Amino acid sequence: MLKEIFNADYSPEYTKSLPVIIICLFIGVVAAAAVSLYHKHVLGSFIRFLRTSGACDEATAIPLDKTKFKNNVFVKAAINNGRTYACVLRSVLPEGAPDTEKMSRKEKRQTKKLLLTQSGYYIPEELSFRADNIFSKSGTSVVSALVGIVLFMLVAVVSLIVVPDLVQLFKNWTGLQ
Repeated sequence: MLKEIFNADYSPEYTKSLPVIIICLFIGVVAAAAVSLYHKHVLGSFIRFLRTSGACDEATAIPLDKTKFKNNVFVKAAINNGRTYACVLRSVLPEGAPDTEKMSRKEKRQTKKLLLTQSGYYIPEELSFRADNIFSKSGTSVVSALVGIVLFMLVAVVSLIVVPDLVQLFKNWTGLQ
């Protein structure tokens, strides 16, 4: 079995795929760090604002157009998406909101944009712990993300240099060629 793995026919393919795998892992680590920072700092700022403002039920819900986030395209997209904030954020339609089921597509789109900013948003008290855990500023900072990326880059470079030498050393040691 070992003879087949370290056979000369397999070695060239192995040496070609290892850098690709390590580069893909590196890209994944960078993407994960970027998404984590985006959630904590960009989207989390709206959730933290609602928590500090005391928006914890329908009566204390705060309309988006009455906040500093009314022009924030990322927050609007996250609310409109319906999945990003779904686990913690609740909304209240404004009084006299029109029924969108009998409208054309264009009218629905325009009405939904208007309702997005006029609707009140709050975080129920029972979901406040979850909101704090998901969107708190603590945990992932720009510095810790950069340190993680640099450390993974060092591990990747060492892996690209050391692993092929270790494989060759193992081949020489066992006499497999």
